[in-house]
Amino acid sequence: MGIKLRPRLGVTPGERRFPQACTADVILLGDFEAAAATDELAAALDYSRIVTRVIEVAHRREYNLLETLAYQLSRAVLEAFPAQRVVVKVRKQPATMLEKLDHIEVEVEQP
Repeated sequence: MGIKLRPRLGVTPGERRFPQACTADVILLGDFEAAAATDELAAALDYSRIVTRVIEVAHRREYNLLETLAYQLSRAVLEAFPAQRVVVKVRKQPATMLEKLDHIEVEVEQP
């Protein structure tokens, strides 16, 4: 999905002082036969609600670790939407090692 986030994220208080640009990819896996068979929006996932929920969770608190943010996002999506599994990948530019790394990312899968 490429959801744009600005969480307060980082190991040090200085990193968490200002929101940092991150991107979250969210993949929902499940039985979506009813949506495919009817081709009706009412039977499909509401992507707007998914995006809203991901942004709410990312911005509701500070996170020390990218892993924690990805895990919290995956749990929130799985609990709120009709999917059997969810995969969340979160990426951001590192606070250090910018000359060596373009970005860091963590992927979490929840059944």
